[in-house]
Amino acid sequence: MNDSEFDDLLRTAKGNVPLPGSFRQGVWHRIESTAVEAPRGLAWLQPLVSAFVRPWGAAAGVFATVAAGIWLGAASIPEMKDAKVAYAESISPFAHTHRK
Repeated sequence: MNDSEFDDLLRTAKGNVPLPGSFRQGVWHRIESTAVEAPRGLAWLQPLVSAFVRPWGAAAGVFATVAAGIWLGAASIPEMKDAKVAYAESISPFAHTHRK
């Protein structure tokens, strides 16, 4: 059955089945209860994520990210050489390393 046939079947179907008053509430309750449960292996992640959605948790996350970026940026700065040594290495034919 292709999609258009199925759509036509759904349009023509008339269902006047009386439902209990709490039917929709029960359906939404089941949906919410299954959506909240995290997989067993990731259960530790739920409190961490819920902490980051609060203002102080989000601010701490931003601060930690900025601090990690500054630390990693500072760790990648090359060592400063003395200007005289750098000049001597730049003109010495024996100290050159070929860069590709």
